Amino acid sequence: VSKGAYVVILMGTFWVLEVIPIAVTSLIPIFLFPLLGIMSAREVCFNYAEDTVMLFLGSLIVATAVEKCNLHRRIALRALTLVGPEPRWLLFGIMFPCWFLSMWMSNTATAAMMLPILNSILKQIRDVTLPDIEEGHHSDVDGNNDDSEMEITTTPNGLSMERLPLKGKVQSQTENTEYTLKNRADKERDFHQLTKIFALGISYAANAGGVATLTGTPPNIILKGHIDKLYRRYDLDPGITFANWLIFGLPTSFIVFMMTWLWLQLWYLRKRFLCCIMDKRSWGAVKKHLRMEYDNLGNMSFAEVVVAVCFILLAVLWITRDPQFINGWGVLFPEGFVKDSTPAIFISAIMFVLPAYPPRCCRAKNDKEPQLPVATEEKTVFPPERFTPLLTWKIVNEEIAWDVVLLMGGGFAMSDGCTKSGLSDWIGTKLEVLGPLSPWVISFILAFVVSAVTNITSNSATATIFLPIAADLALRLQINPMYLMIPVAVSASFAYLLPVGTPPNAIVFSSGYLQTKDMLKIGIVVNVLAVLILVFMSCTLAVAAYGLNSFPLAFQGHTNTTLNITAILPIISLSNLSI
Repeated sequence: VSKGAYVVILMGTFWVLEVIPIAVTSLIPIFLFPLLGIMSAREVCFNYAEDTVMLFLGSLIVATAVEKCNLHRRIALRALTLVGPEPRWLLFGIMFPCWFLSMWMSNTATAAMMLPILNSILKQIRDVTLPDIEEGHHSDVDGNNDDSEMEITTTPNGLSMERLPLKGKVQSQTENTEYTLKNRADKERDFHQLTKIFALGISYAANAGGVATLTGTPPNIILKGHIDKLYRRYDLDPGITFANWLIFGLPTSFIVFMMTWLWLQLWYLRKRFLCCIMDKRSWGAVKKHLRMEYDNLGNMSFAEVVVAVCFILLAVLWITRDPQFINGWGVLFPEGFVKDSTPAIFISAIMFVLPAYPPRCCRAKNDKEPQLPVATEEKTVFPPERFTPLLTWKIVNEEIAWDVVLLMGGGFAMSDGCTKSGLSDWIGTKLEVLGPLSPWVISFILAFVVSAVTNITSNSATATIFLPIAADLALRLQINPMYLMIPVAVSASFAYLLPVGTPPNAIVFSSGYLQTKDMLKIGIVVNVLAVLILVFMSCTLAVAAYGLNSFPLAFQGHTNTTLNITAILPIISLSNLSI
């Protein structure tokens, strides 16, 4: 037990404080576990090439192709051109594509892509509003008119006539100047409020979107990996697939997304919640600018079309492999042979073969020879002038977040080590003090603690540390492990308080539109509301989707023991529910 605890404490400290790179910390089990006699090197290394790790790697490669052909920018600009020219709808137009794209791409890439678009929007807003005020100011003060009097004075050279303003006119001009300056100050305050809500909207939408799909964010993948290992240990089918995760993840993600959209309006727009901050002419100019940006992209390129087809095909293969209510294409193969990683790696592999430009035989006579390849130049088995693939390994090697891939493997290895060293049993024994509490209360406590910790360390490291604890606690209390593990994993994505919480937070903070106090003031409410939504959805939708109202007999040594927890769902008055 002490040996396992030493490794866990060492890795947890290094992950949180980043004493050495996170990826290097993730490799510690490879040499420490064998040296301490906990596991063999062969057993440890198996964890770094799990099916779940390959699923995540495949999704990253496909996302890289989407980025390189600029398909994500086209989707984002198209969404922005469809929304109405009002602050709340423009905010929705910024957040929705960010939320949708982060389901399939990394949250970091999504936020990084949206920030230049936001900069362009804000520049256009400032150009069509604040300069108008400045011009109006000069017009009011310097404008010539006839409301003046003539005064005749005597000079050494003779008579002189001067046009002097009336006293009343001077007072009127002073009042107009003060009003104009006040109006400008109000407009500038409104503009700064818009920059804040738009910037926060990007990070919040990116964080919420990753929850929707199994591959949307690393904690979801880490959850699947831990559940697979735990259930296989007892010869059980874990039951979490890409398709059935959508049943829980998509509604939860969308509700959190809508909550953040509404809360940003309530917080910053206040009394102007239902009206425009600026006139329709100004917002019309912004909409026209966005339309021009979209038109500048031109028609979809051949590469964009091919990547879009591959992207849709991959999603269809994931959903139809095992849709639960009918047999999917997975039944065509021996049981357990095909997993979600199979189509992910298959689609990734063919992207290195598919051309980025239409072959010569398929081009029209008036088509020009392509000048700029999508893939960077490197030596391949095909001459560059004859073939340019959608992806090359050089691009993938530069763009893939290898540190996250290693972090997942290190987390799985650490979990294995905890089990084999007896540390998991020891932790579970100490946590039995939570037994008198209702399971939904335990779920809320764990989710709240994880959401607090994930604001100061990476979501992947947080999920890796807390998921084994949640699993052991559930087994000790005879609660379905997924009942506690799902809230723990999802809450690891709820980092809304600090710039260091997630890369999207850091990206929007680096833009200069926000201060830390801005994120803290609004983020604390978002964090609490997100956890409450998560616990509610876990106690209702997740229970129905994954059958969490029963404790598998295999986990209790095939003894017939069932817990009756009539208080599990007081929030929806289901007093007859038992687990």
